Amino acid sequence: MARFPYVRTLLRGNTPAKLLLLFFAIVFFFASPFSPRYTSVFADPALREKAEAAPLSELANVYDQVRLGILDARRFNGSHAAENLRAPKTLPDGTLNFDPDLETYVKRLRGFVDNYLASAPAHIQIAGSNTLKNLIRRLPAKHRDGEFPTKVWATHPRGMDGVEGGFELWGELLPFPLPPSLANQLSRNPEVEFLRPARAGKDWDVEVLDDDGLDSAMSEWTGEKIRRGIRGEGKWSQLWGKLDKGVLRADLFRYVSMLMEGGIYSDSDTMPIAHPYVWGLHAHSIINQDLKVLQDLMAVSLLPKFPPNNRPPRVDAQSGSDSDNSAYTPPYPGVRLSRRAPVYKIESPNPSSILNPSISMVVAIEWDSQIGRTLRMWKQWTWFRITRSWKDCCFPRGLQMVQNLLVSKPFHPIMMDIVATIAQLVEAGVYKELSPLELTGPGPFTDAVFRYLLVQYGITPDDLRALRGPVRVGDILILQEEAWHAPEKAIRRLKAFVDSLRLKLGTNRHGRFSPWLFGLGYKDWKSGGVRVAYHGLTGIWKNGN
Repeated sequence: MARFPYVRTLLRGNTPAKLLLLFFAIVFFFASPFSPRYTSVFADPALREKAEAAPLSELANVYDQVRLGILDARRFNGSHAAENLRAPKTLPDGTLNFDPDLETYVKRLRGFVDNYLASAPAHIQIAGSNTLKNLIRRLPAKHRDGEFPTKVWATHPRGMDGVEGGFELWGELLPFPLPPSLANQLSRNPEVEFLRPARAGKDWDVEVLDDDGLDSAMSEWTGEKIRRGIRGEGKWSQLWGKLDKGVLRADLFRYVSMLMEGGIYSDSDTMPIAHPYVWGLHAHSIINQDLKVLQDLMAVSLLPKFPPNNRPPRVDAQSGSDSDNSAYTPPYPGVRLSRRAPVYKIESPNPSSILNPSISMVVAIEWDSQIGRTLRMWKQWTWFRITRSWKDCCFPRGLQMVQNLLVSKPFHPIMMDIVATIAQLVEAGVYKELSPLELTGPGPFTDAVFRYLLVQYGITPDDLRALRGPVRVGDILILQEEAWHAPEKAIRRLKAFVDSLRLKLGTNRHGRFSPWLFGLGYKDWKSGGVRVAYHGLTGIWKNGN
């Protein structure tokens, strides 16, 4: 107090008004930024000109320098980040859990590809290698044409007979086209090819595998004869055989299915409240503007170059019937993407939807301890949350991702990373000491998500605290906490509504009758954002099987 005499004077007459003033002064003090701010690399016009004319390899190097510069300016420390999340500081191979070095990240995944995909079918080996090549070139993850597989995977010891009532909504509702009121929010242009499934509908396959089905699928993908409880000679056979609990094998399968095939993995007690095509819609980007500009430049460098006399009409890259060119502002003032090669596109809507070829994965936050300590999030406060937030306990991570529902296109680095991490934990022998939550559950999955965001986009866990809605980080859509945890009354209302439409839905080829009662999702006054799925929390993992 000797250093702050004005505080001592203020406290002598501790009237409510003065105490309130002191409270706001303290809040302002701790909310004020004291860390050095990152200086834009494009503040120097010469550097900007050089970047616009650089080849892809140089752009990739500049991108990584900018990313690391952003992290340095924020004084990011991987060990401290792990400690704040209550995550392991190191991985089984001795590397940091949250190491921002791209080379270290790729080296780990390359070891997995070389050791675990060597016996897999040729197309899987090629896809795994392409994933690494895209990482090295600093390109967002993209498999083939970026099309989203319309398949829902699930597991249960009794197969389809064991799922919860309401799970059938995946197969019943997803094939229908979206009503115009929802489809137009993706894009008002009805001719966008990659959005055709939303307007015309598309068949979906729902497969619930029992234990024998898991063995069969894993054998097909890995090229090894795999049977539960039997440790064969191959890498996968050893891994599968050492996982002696069904819940562990089911966890591993969910990641492998997303890696090899993609689509949606859903627990057998989880069901949709809104169509997956609109999950994360209207999310805003939170990556650094310099990185966004460099991404655009790298994308331009990959576009076909038209001969001077054989060019289609020039249309701005942001054009389309749902854009206003006259009001368009480039992502970073002064950057002219057309200096290298003009961009020729008929239209290019860029909705935050898994249908978008530039979106590869959707994840959601399951638990954020910061919400219980954030005043503006008071609507979400409950006694359950406050007691756990202030102690920062009871969940594997202080900021944790949902694992019971996965949405991904094939061969995403995150899915490759989580499978590689589980394999490392088993090979190192430490798997015997870990709970399912830390071996195959949300703990290591959360770490894999944060590693990718860190090495690809310079995004740290702190950037995802106290979200009030979805955000977009490059090719990843991140939904706020509770987005995949709608209340039970929401699923009851949806099921009753669908039952009332049952006869009409049989002729619903043009989306005339929409089964999506809540549109983009369920929301009430307490919601931190739209909720788009329901989790019954009746999973068989609770009995330890």
